[in-house]
Amino acid sequence: MPTPPTINPTFAGQNWLITPAALAVNEAPPKTISDQEWLLTLTGVAVINWQGTLPNDWLRQTVTISPDMSGPLSWAISRWSIPKPANYLLGMSLLEWAPFAALSSVFEKASGGVDAGFGVDDWRPTPFPTNIVDVHNNPVSNLFYGIDVDLAVRNNNATIYRVSYDITLLGKIVFLPGLQ
Repeated sequence: MPTPPTINPTFAGQNWLITPAALAVNEAPPKTISDQEWLLTLTGVAVINWQGTLPNDWLRQTVTISPDMSGPLSWAISRWSIPKPANYLLGMSLLEWAPFAALSSVFEKASGGVDAGFGVDDWRPTPFPTNIVDVHNNPVSNLFYGIDVDLAVRNNNATIYRVSYDITLLGKIVFLPGLQ
């Protein structure tokens, strides 16, 4: 079976909503802004353009969808006057997550009744990197990078054009070493 090419999606649209997570009854407020939990929702359409290569069988591929995080995180930092270090990259350390992905646009070129098929078999957060520290050298766990979506296409005339996603995240904004 041939190895599928790497898919590097672009985006037809990206949307987001970010807000401080509400406190439960009797929950102590965060001691510092670094302890604040945030609820972030990312939605959009990833442009995949992936065509099957097997005339009579399924071809499977995992694609990583990494939506823009700098927009919503920068907006929250500005909106709530969060102090920023000198040189940093933004990230989000997750406490909970709920990703979702689905086919958004598919096509099967007319080919005389061939068995075309399309599927999203599974989705999950991209594996979290290890040994990550913030600008203060504190360990960062569950750093969000994106979601991995397992796609399937049957027939060399079948193409998956778009995949929609909806990702809800609960976590903390982190400043990572780097330049912005």
